[in-house]
Parts: sequence; C-alpha cells; structure tokens
Amino acid sequence: MAMIDVSQVNALAQKLAAAPLKKHALVAAAVKKGAQNIKEAIQEDVRGSGNKAIRRIPIAYEMKAEGTSIEADIGPRKEGAGNLANIAFFGTSRGGGTHKFYEHGEEELPTAAKYVQKAASGL
Repeated sequence: MAMIDVSQVNALAQKLAAAPLKKHALVAAAVKKGAQNIKEAIQEDVRGSGNKAIRRIPIAYEMKAEGTSIEADIGPRKEGAGNLANIAFFGTSRGGGTHKFYEHGEEELPTAAKYVQKAASGL
C-alpha cells in the first residue's frame, strides 16, 4: 500500500477551490475594462457636440455581480447635464439624437467578449 502525502492533496484541493474565484475575478476585470472603454467612447463622442451643455453630460458605469453573472450598467448620470442625454442620444420630434450611445457598445462587444471568453476558459 502506497503512502499518500496529505500536504499534496491539500494543495491540490486549495488550487481547485480557488480556480472559480480566480476566473470570476478575471471575467469581472474583462467586463470592467469593456465598460470603461464604452464609457470613454461615449464621453469622447459628446465632447464633440456643438452644444455646451451636451458636452458636459456625465457618463458612468456600475458593476453588478450576482452568482456567476457579472454585468456593467453604462449610462448618463441623472443630474445636471445628464438630463439632456435623451436629447443627445435619441433626439426629439424637433431633431437631436446625433450622438452615438448603443453603437459604442456594439463596437466594443467583440473585443470584450474575446477577453471574457479568454478569462473564463483560462487558468
């Protein structure tokens, strides 16, 4: 009968237990980086506006994690110039809507998805 080194078994068990936590952290970092890129793209877009108030629309993101799901909610803040976001992005019956919003997310999605997939399958 062969002797089993318990310390090696414990080390392997710790490594296996930590793997999902490491993956979760790597996936969260990839989602956060994608959200930051989208936020910066939207901010750059509105800074190019001819309207002084629209140039000041504050954009933010909020990370949310529930179970194995990680997401980022990106949008204008509901204060001051942020109240003009609907006009800037979607317009009114009189016009507006000349700035991109969802399009920036669509542009970032393939890159973010690649990094999320790499983080989820890595280790």
